[in-house]
Amino acid sequence: MRTVRNASGERSEGVVFLRGGNPEVSLHHKNGEQLKGRAALKQVWQDSYDEACVLELHARVDMDGLLKEYGDAILEKPTKLVKRSKVPHPVDRPEIERQVAMWKEKGYDVSTIEGVIDKDPNELTVAFLSLQEAIRKSDAAAEALARLDVGGFEERAEAIRAKLREPLKHADLDAEIESLRDAIDSRRHIDARREIEAARERDSKERTKKVLQLVMKQQQALHVEAPSAPDEAVRAIESPPPTRDEATNVIQQYTFDAFLVGESNRFAQAAAAAVAKDLAKAYNPLFITSGPGLGKTHLLHAIGNELRGRSREARVLYTTAQAFVDDVTVAKREGTLAEFRARLREVDCLLVDDVQLFSGQREAQEEFLQVFEDLANGNRVIVLAGDRPPKAIPDLDERLVSRFESGLMATIQPPERETRIAILRRRATAARIDVDADVLPFIADLVEDNVRELGGALNRVVTFSSLMARPITRDLAKEVLRDVTGEAKGGETVGLEQAAGALVPGRSYLIEEDRPANAFQLFARALGGRRGGLVITRTNPKRIRETFSLEADRTLWLTDRESKSEKTIQPVLERIIYEIEDYMSQRPGSVILLDGLEYLVSSNSFEAVLKFVRRVVDTVSESHSLFILSVGPATLKEQERRMIEREMEVLRFE
Repeated sequence: MRTVRNASGERSEGVVFLRGGNPEVSLHHKNGEQLKGRAALKQVWQDSYDEACVLELHARVDMDGLLKEYGDAILEKPTKLVKRSKVPHPVDRPEIERQVAMWKEKGYDVSTIEGVIDKDPNELTVAFLSLQEAIRKSDAAAEALARLDVGGFEERAEAIRAKLREPLKHADLDAEIESLRDAIDSRRHIDARREIEAARERDSKERTKKVLQLVMKQQQALHVEAPSAPDEAVRAIESPPPTRDEATNVIQQYTFDAFLVGESNRFAQAAAAAVAKDLAKAYNPLFITSGPGLGKTHLLHAIGNELRGRSREARVLYTTAQAFVDDVTVAKREGTLAEFRARLREVDCLLVDDVQLFSGQREAQEEFLQVFEDLANGNRVIVLAGDRPPKAIPDLDERLVSRFESGLMATIQPPERETRIAILRRRATAARIDVDADVLPFIADLVEDNVRELGGALNRVVTFSSLMARPITRDLAKEVLRDVTGEAKGGETVGLEQAAGALVPGRSYLIEEDRPANAFQLFARALGGRRGGLVITRTNPKRIRETFSLEADRTLWLTDRESKSEKTIQPVLERIIYEIEDYMSQRPGSVILLDGLEYLVSSNSFEAVLKFVRRVVDTVSESHSLFILSVGPATLKEQERRMIEREMEVLRFE
């Protein structure tokens, strides 16, 4: 646990390392003075009571390493007076034998009792009662495990079931089941993200279909015969099907020359180019992170193409984490693990994409760790890419996290406007397309966070222009891309009663309004007259109660000042998410209203707030609760507003 407190212009920071809920090491730093051990723990404890103190919890910690490094900060365990426990009243041996027979029939290990069955009755009773309590806990853990959907984690679940049959040897199975639950949840979130990407791809194809339907409709109206196929200009600007090198699995079209460099990707491109220029001096490993469609996969293939271009003898292999997982599964089933490992050890440069998909794959992680060690020890280079940093990948072995972070980390951000325009201009120039000067900036403003979708939008405009023999103007682009403006789900104007009747549990709704009047009225109708719900608002709660006659179960004033009459919460995202999730856990089917997003952005950053919103939306989606977010559209940049809209269902009122 880490505490950070800023008060009266002074900053203090404390750390407490806990094992099994018990503090073992503590450090505290303030004004150049460092405390260790119990004195530090006392100061950290005092800081934590200050509302200005921010608390962070970190699950992945190398406790044994820390104990060695901070030996002088170890907390002395208090001396305890140990009283001799009273020997329980002996249980009748026939009763013990009957119960043991039942446990044995169920598959439990009863050897601890069998070993003392003929000994002192008191000793036998103690052993019996100990096993009885352990089996009770094991049964409860088994019920918790049975409630989990362990699809994809069958081997891990079976290993836990085996341990459940030896309850005295494995007293920490609750923690293992919780870890499995976290892995399942993490995998579900990753699968949901992949489904979103697939949906975006399907949406892109649907938009192309709509363009062709628009072409057909206009051609019928003009009595024009449709051309049999797009002309050369369309074929030139559309991305050709990828051509992979059979020996390396590298896509040959993805080169450094085809990668347009801007401020958002300059560092990542330079790092990738350095690896390709000289493997002997390369960063090892190089880890590239970015959201989807921003170029990390392109850079992996560019490294492979550059290495093969310099020397056809270079042994390069591109793969994905999912392909690695599948290959390990097949190799184990067919008994070819040795050949699989040998093939990977021979490469000079291993390129692995989508490493976040290693999440929860214990056996594949163990295999990849061995591959990583073999390559690194042989001065071979590993380049990795994923949609998040290693520490943010759930259920990833700490040893892999450590090794992934031991080299160079490079992040690609969404391209700035100038880079987006340059990408479109390069495509148009390569295809020899004449475009009005204001068309490319218009398209660049529509698609801001995905280069693939940016190119797809231009493709549709060019296709329509070619088939209709019309010049590419801003009006034509606006006509073709009217459903590609990044607008969120929903968006039609509705009445308040109609909106209230359409609310669905598990959904999150965005209301864009200058003042949160509609949001509070919708919140009241969602409650249906009953008292309840959580309100976190930038508006003074007293004014809300007076204006809307609203009696929420819990209302928190979002402010960094203290109030004598109102409950407040500071604009600390960790505190707010804890408040929301804690309230939802205690009151299933609740209604949550948040007003003051712009205040959170000014106190944190938009990127942090966006992650916060996504987490709330994800949490609500797996519950029967409702989440209502009120935003003043003028307080956010257009791109920021669209990114929020994509996460939620938009309600616009008449």
